[in-house]
Amino acid sequence: MLSRPEILLQVAEIAVLTPRVSAYRLVSPHGERLPAWSAGAHLNFRLPSGRARCYSLCGDPANKAEYWVAVQREENGEGGSLEVAETFSRSVVVRADPPRNGFPLAENGQHHVLMSGGIGITPVIAMIHHLKRSKASYFVHVCARSLKEVAFRDIIQAEVAAGRAALHLDGNDPARRPDMAALVGTAAAGVHAYACGPAGFLKAFNRATESWPREQVHVESFTPEARQAEGDKPFSVTIASTGKTIQVSVGTTLLAALKADGHDIATSCRQGICGSCMVPYLDGEPDHRDQTLTDDERRDFLTVCCSRARSASLTLDL
Repeated sequence: MLSRPEILLQVAEIAVLTPRVSAYRLVSPHGERLPAWSAGAHLNFRLPSGRARCYSLCGDPANKAEYWVAVQREENGEGGSLEVAETFSRSVVVRADPPRNGFPLAENGQHHVLMSGGIGITPVIAMIHHLKRSKASYFVHVCARSLKEVAFRDIIQAEVAAGRAALHLDGNDPARRPDMAALVGTAAAGVHAYACGPAGFLKAFNRATESWPREQVHVESFTPEARQAEGDKPFSVTIASTGKTIQVSVGTTLLAALKADGHDIATSCRQGICGSCMVPYLDGEPDHRDQTLTDDERRDFLTVCCSRARSASLTLDL
């Protein structure tokens, strides 16, 4: 059975980017090269409380000696960002899964339109590093309430000065928000559009790109998307260690059914992009709906936040 790898990272530097966003430079505690990653990837951190939280890598993918992540403090969130602010002090060693990428750049893209809203700028920064070094064609639209709330201002303002980006500041006034369709433009061969940001921002982006070929549209969301239940069937899950069988009805996720039965499963994205909730299975045919597991991993693991079963039952190694 495949093991779930883990890496140790040491906080080497903390930079305050905005009143609510801090960036953390992470290195190997032993001075080793870090696992390679590509623009759009994230790290899934395992916090001291037991929470698992995903944050996009926002440094230069070519730099193998360090990672950068930026975290926005959410006073009314689920506690992950507050825990990071309280525990990620300089020299502290933190635990994470190796980088995963559910939001990669299209390798065959001839032009890339990058859209970010708020803290959604984080994966876009890594994309800028990669695309600029590759001398690729791209343009960045950065949407925020005010300039002081734009993370990585120096990088973005340099891109604006170079004619590769535009800033759209609305002062939190809906009437001043930009026309998303005008920013994205029309679909053309080789053009790929990417968006990361809050739910309202992504809703506008989805409307603006609804006529685009799906393979040319790429989205990373902060919150789980509503999933189609059409064609879903109930199934049962047997827990190998106890022999107990749990019923998973239509409209109920495998994660919810397991939690209701008392199983404490680590979760983060809850939409199949981070891999934090993958568990081993022993029997049955899963309906894999994640965007993160490799083919090898899918032979032994499934993600309980979004996966269901093609067979009438599954046996989980819990």
